[in-house]
Amino acid sequence: MKMTMKLKRDRLWSLLSLGGLLLLGSAFPSQVAAQDLPDHAAFSEVLAQVVDPPNVDYRRLHADRAGLDRYLSALGRSAPQALERASRDEQLAFWLNAYNACMLKIVIDHYPIEAGGVGLLGSLRNLVAGYPENSVWQIRDVFTRDHCEVAGQARSQDEIEHEIIRPRFEEPRIHFAVNCAARSCPILWPEAYKGDRLEEQLERAVQHLMSDPDHFRIERGSPPTLHLNKVLDWYREDFDGVDGLKRFFAGYLEGAEREIVERGDTRVQFAEYDWTLNDVSR
Repeated sequence: MKMTMKLKRDRLWSLLSLGGLLLLGSAFPSQVAAQDLPDHAAFSEVLAQVVDPPNVDYRRLHADRAGLDRYLSALGRSAPQALERASRDEQLAFWLNAYNACMLKIVIDHYPIEAGGVGLLGSLRNLVAGYPENSVWQIRDVFTRDHCEVAGQARSQDEIEHEIIRPRFEEPRIHFAVNCAARSCPILWPEAYKGDRLEEQLERAVQHLMSDPDHFRIERGSPPTLHLNKVLDWYREDFDGVDGLKRFFAGYLEGAEREIVERGDTRVQFAEYDWTLNDVSR
């Protein structure tokens, strides 16, 4: 299965990488000095100080954000031409780090998060949806606002994830790597993604989620049930549907567990999603 996915990714990559990055280049503002890709070690330094999986010390980051802001500035100055020259894994690592760094930015821009920041209609929506008072949904247009400069253009979280990462790279494991600042989201690691270690890092992210029964659990029964994180329901199409999810996880299992997941009658259920901010306990 992994070989099939790789061939599909490589075909899509050959079609999209040059064209997509040339489009980015045409949007790159001349008044911003272009530079090569940033040193992601600088982002690793930030993450190592504030990330204790599965939580993030947002208060500490809010009080001392200089390192994050320097890294974000480097992301903004990164030239599309430099991205075009980079390998596929280097480009994917760049965009994964961009998503996670920009997510940290929008949280600390509004920290501490409190209910009411989205206006009356937004507050009603949050109430109906059951979003907690310290959820990122209390930030107005949190996923759709162009709030973060990356490769010379202001971008939103949704643009980075849904218009760049998902269609361009066709890599379902990104759903174990992007962090939306919620307790139920796959964790943020205390290090940045790097092109030369990306395969190892993505595999680690998958296996970590599978080790947590809140995100992955096999319930033996008649029929058996595979319990999964709700994220995998939202993006099931990236795994070729529910059956594709079963095939994906079966590739990481052995013996009886693999047989259960591969069974045609095994049901798949998705856990309720906890949008509470993944802040450290106070």
